[in-house]
Amino acid sequence: MVFGIPGDAVTAIAVGVLVMKGLDPGPTLMTLHPENFYAVMIVFAIANVLMLPLGWVAAKSARWIFEVPRALLNAAVLLFCIVGSYSINNTMFGVTLMLAAGVVAFVLESRMIAIAPVILGIVLGPLVETNFTTSMIIADGNLVGFFSRPVAAGLGIVTLLIWGVTIVHAIQGFLVKCRQDPGLEE
Repeated sequence: MVFGIPGDAVTAIAVGVLVMKGLDPGPTLMTLHPENFYAVMIVFAIANVLMLPLGWVAAKSARWIFEVPRALLNAAVLLFCIVGSYSINNTMFGVTLMLAAGVVAFVLESRMIAIAPVILGIVLGPLVETNFTTSMIIADGNLVGFFSRPVAAGLGIVTLLIWGVTIVHAIQGFLVKCRQDPGLEE
Protein backbone atom coordinates (compact mmCIF):
# COMPACT_ATOMS: atom_id res chain seq x y z
CA MET A 1 0.00 0.00 0.00
CA VAL A 2 2.85 2.38 0.73
CA PHE A 3 4.51 1.86 -2.65
CA GLY A 4 1.25 1.33 -4.54
CA ILE A 5 2.66 -1.78 -6.21
CA PRO A 6 0.68 -4.97 -5.59
CA GLY A 7 2.70 -8.13 -5.19
CA ASP A 8 0.00 -10.61 -6.11
CA ALA A 9 -3.52 -10.87 -7.47
CA VAL A 10 -5.22 -10.38 -4.10
CA THR A 11 -3.25 -7.21 -3.37
CA ALA A 12 -3.95 -6.01 -6.92
CA ILE A 13 -7.65 -6.30 -6.23
CA ALA A 14 -7.21 -4.38 -2.95
CA VAL A 15 -5.28 -1.64 -4.78
CA GLY A 16 -7.97 -1.55 -7.46
CA VAL A 17 -10.66 -1.08 -4.81
CA LEU A 18 -8.67 1.75 -3.21
CA VAL A 19 -8.32 3.46 -6.59
CA MET A 20 -12.05 3.06 -7.29
CA LYS A 21 -12.82 4.61 -3.89
CA GLY A 22 -10.76 7.69 -4.77
CA LEU A 23 -7.65 6.87 -2.75
CA ASP A 24 -4.23 6.98 -4.34
CA PRO A 25 -2.18 4.03 -3.07
CA GLY A 26 1.44 4.99 -2.87
CA PRO A 27 3.68 7.26 -0.81
CA THR A 28 1.05 10.02 -0.63
CA LEU A 29 -1.43 7.70 1.09
CA MET A 30 0.60 7.87 4.30
CA THR A 31 0.99 11.65 4.18
CA LEU A 32 -2.42 12.76 2.89
CA HIS A 33 -4.70 10.07 4.33
CA PRO A 34 -2.92 8.20 7.15
CA GLU A 35 -6.25 7.46 8.85
CA ASN A 36 -7.35 5.40 5.83
CA PHE A 37 -4.11 3.43 5.85
CA TYR A 38 -4.43 2.61 9.54
CA ALA A 39 -8.13 1.80 9.14
CA VAL A 40 -7.29 -0.76 6.42
CA MET A 41 -4.53 -2.29 8.55
CA ILE A 42 -6.82 -2.55 11.59
CA VAL A 43 -9.57 -4.13 9.48
CA PHE A 44 -7.06 -6.67 8.11
CA ALA A 45 -5.96 -7.53 11.67
CA ILE A 46 -9.55 -7.91 12.87
CA ALA A 47 -10.41 -10.01 9.81
CA ASN A 48 -7.50 -12.36 10.50
CA VAL A 49 -8.53 -12.81 14.13
CA LEU A 50 -12.18 -13.41 13.19
CA MET A 51 -11.22 -15.77 10.38
CA LEU A 52 -10.22 -18.52 12.82
CA PRO A 53 -13.61 -19.17 14.46
CA LEU A 54 -15.75 -17.97 11.56
CA GLY A 55 -13.67 -19.84 8.99
CA TRP A 56 -13.98 -23.04 11.01
CA VAL A 57 -17.76 -22.67 11.30
CA ALA A 58 -18.06 -21.78 7.61
CA ALA A 59 -15.97 -24.78 6.57
CA LYS A 60 -18.07 -27.14 8.68
CA SER A 61 -21.39 -25.70 7.50
CA ALA A 62 -20.39 -25.45 3.84
CA ARG A 63 -19.47 -29.11 3.58
CA TRP A 64 -22.67 -29.76 1.62
CA ILE A 65 -21.38 -27.54 -1.22
CA PHE A 66 -18.91 -30.28 -2.13
CA GLU A 67 -21.82 -32.67 -2.63
CA VAL A 68 -23.48 -30.39 -5.21
CA PRO A 69 -22.79 -31.55 -8.78
CA ARG A 70 -20.11 -29.46 -10.43
CA ALA A 71 -22.35 -28.52 -13.36
CA LEU A 72 -24.96 -26.97 -11.04
CA LEU A 73 -22.31 -25.12 -9.05
CA ASN A 74 -20.72 -23.74 -12.23
CA ALA A 75 -24.15 -22.64 -13.50
CA ALA A 76 -24.86 -20.81 -10.23
CA VAL A 77 -21.48 -19.06 -10.30
CA LEU A 78 -22.03 -18.05 -13.94
CA LEU A 79 -25.51 -16.72 -13.08
CA PHE A 80 -24.13 -14.57 -10.26
CA CYS A 81 -21.34 -13.29 -12.53
CA ILE A 82 -23.83 -12.31 -15.23
CA VAL A 83 -26.15 -10.58 -12.74
CA GLY A 84 -23.24 -8.77 -11.12
CA SER A 85 -21.71 -7.58 -14.39
CA TYR A 86 -25.12 -6.44 -15.65
CA SER A 87 -25.93 -4.57 -12.44
CA ILE A 88 -22.82 -2.37 -12.60
CA ASN A 89 -24.15 -0.16 -15.42
CA ASN A 90 -27.45 -1.92 -16.27
CA THR A 91 -26.19 -2.65 -19.79
CA MET A 92 -25.38 -5.80 -21.70
CA PHE A 93 -21.92 -4.40 -22.49
CA GLY A 94 -20.78 -5.42 -19.00
CA VAL A 95 -22.03 -8.96 -19.54
CA THR A 96 -20.33 -9.15 -22.95
CA LEU A 97 -17.09 -7.83 -21.49
CA MET A 98 -17.28 -10.31 -18.61
CA LEU A 99 -17.88 -13.23 -21.00
CA ALA A 100 -15.01 -12.13 -23.26
CA ALA A 101 -12.69 -11.84 -20.26
CA GLY A 102 -13.83 -15.30 -19.14
CA VAL A 103 -13.01 -16.79 -22.53
CA VAL A 104 -9.58 -15.12 -22.53
CA ALA A 105 -8.93 -16.40 -18.97
CA PHE A 106 -10.02 -19.91 -19.99
CA VAL A 107 -7.67 -19.89 -22.97
CA LEU A 108 -4.80 -18.59 -20.82
CA GLU A 109 -5.44 -21.23 -18.15
CA SER A 110 -5.63 -24.01 -20.75
CA ARG A 111 -2.25 -22.87 -22.11
CA MET A 112 -0.80 -22.87 -18.55
CA ILE A 113 -0.35 -19.07 -18.56
CA ALA A 114 -0.86 -17.33 -15.21
CA ILE A 115 -3.78 -14.93 -14.98
CA ALA A 116 -2.43 -12.93 -12.01
CA PRO A 117 -0.02 -10.85 -14.17
CA VAL A 118 -2.94 -9.94 -16.44
CA ILE A 119 -4.90 -8.68 -13.43
CA LEU A 120 -1.84 -6.75 -12.25
CA GLY A 121 -1.51 -5.19 -15.70
CA ILE A 122 -5.15 -4.13 -15.73
CA VAL A 123 -4.89 -2.59 -12.27
CA LEU A 124 -1.45 -1.00 -12.69
CA GLY A 125 -1.78 0.01 -16.36
CA PRO A 126 -3.31 3.46 -15.83
CA LEU A 127 -0.97 4.18 -12.90
CA VAL A 128 2.12 3.20 -14.90
CA GLU A 129 0.94 5.20 -17.91
CA THR A 130 0.38 8.33 -15.82
CA ASN A 131 3.76 8.05 -14.10
CA PHE A 132 5.54 7.30 -17.39
CA THR A 133 3.97 10.36 -19.01
CA THR A 134 5.01 12.52 -16.06
CA SER A 135 8.54 11.14 -16.22
CA MET A 136 8.76 11.81 -19.97
CA ILE A 137 7.61 15.39 -19.43
CA ILE A 138 10.24 15.91 -16.74
CA ALA A 139 12.97 14.31 -18.91
CA ASP A 140 11.90 16.20 -22.06
CA GLY A 141 11.05 12.94 -23.82
CA ASN A 142 14.52 11.45 -23.31
CA LEU A 143 14.47 7.79 -22.19
CA VAL A 144 18.03 8.12 -20.91
CA GLY A 145 16.54 10.19 -18.07
CA PHE A 146 15.51 6.92 -16.43
CA PHE A 147 19.19 5.99 -16.10
CA SER A 148 20.57 9.41 -15.08
CA ARG A 149 21.10 8.63 -11.39
CA PRO A 150 23.28 5.76 -10.10
CA VAL A 151 20.55 3.88 -8.23
CA ALA A 152 18.07 4.30 -11.08
CA ALA A 153 20.72 3.20 -13.58
CA GLY A 154 21.55 0.12 -11.51
CA LEU A 155 17.90 -0.89 -11.12
CA GLY A 156 17.23 -0.21 -14.81
CA ILE A 157 20.18 -2.34 -15.93
CA VAL A 158 19.18 -5.19 -13.60
CA THR A 159 15.60 -5.02 -14.90
CA LEU A 160 16.75 -5.09 -18.53
CA LEU A 161 19.06 -8.02 -17.77
CA ILE A 162 16.24 -9.98 -16.13
CA TRP A 163 13.98 -9.31 -19.12
CA GLY A 164 16.74 -10.32 -21.53
CA VAL A 165 17.55 -13.56 -19.70
CA THR A 166 13.85 -14.45 -19.49
CA ILE A 167 13.32 -13.86 -23.21
CA VAL A 168 16.43 -15.85 -24.15
CA HIS A 169 15.36 -18.79 -21.95
CA ALA A 170 11.85 -18.72 -23.44
CA ILE A 171 13.24 -18.75 -26.98
CA GLN A 172 15.67 -21.56 -26.13
CA GLY A 173 12.86 -23.60 -24.55
CA PHE A 174 10.71 -23.12 -27.62
CA LEU A 175 13.55 -24.14 -29.95
CA VAL A 176 14.21 -27.27 -27.89
CA LYS A 177 10.51 -28.20 -28.09
CA CYS A 178 10.54 -27.58 -31.84
CA ARG A 179 13.50 -29.93 -32.28
CA GLN A 180 11.81 -32.63 -30.20
CA ASP A 181 8.41 -32.28 -31.94
CA PRO A 182 8.71 -31.08 -35.55
CA GLY A 183 4.92 -30.56 -35.73
CA LEU A 184 5.23 -27.45 -33.51
CA GLU A 185 7.04 -25.48 -36.22
CA GLU A 186 3.89 -25.37 -38.33
